[in-house]
Amino acid sequence: MHTQQTGHSLIRKGYNLLCKIELIVAAILFLIIVSLVFIAAITRKLGAPIQWTMDVTQLLFAWLSFLSGDIALRNGVLPGLDMVVLKMPKKVQVVLKYVVRVLMLALLVFFVHFGFKLAFSNLKRTFQTLGISYSWVTISLPVCSILMILSLLVTSFDEISQFAKR
Repeated sequence: MHTQQTGHSLIRKGYNLLCKIELIVAAILFLIIVSLVFIAAITRKLGAPIQWTMDVTQLLFAWLSFLSGDIALRNGVLPGLDMVVLKMPKKVQVVLKYVVRVLMLALLVFFVHFGFKLAFSNLKRTFQTLGISYSWVTISLPVCSILMILSLLVTSFDEISQFAKR
């Protein structure tokens, strides 16, 4: 039993570290995007635009969007229909929450499966100014969907564990 506790706490520490890294990466991506858009605007106004800034911004924005989706999912701040759901009985709310999570899980598995296919199909497509594969953009969907699946499972496991302790 002691081994399970240690194994569980190691997994939890690893997941918490992953969450912190994800948050730091998202913040850095955001700062880079803002800086690049500002630099691009200034250089365009001065008559010497830097062509590659928009391609880099597009690449980073794809990753930032999906990473932010996972952060929002993990923190429970995704938009919902709270006005409608909160008027329902508690038991219906709980059932509805898990039905929605199962649907989300199915959609995320779909994104993982077809996202990797999309990324591989974009291997030969390149950014005009960067010379790198457009797959670096499209791979953000399945990779971040895997992170969202992990967050969804951990969140659900934590809630079920809390319920079982009552």
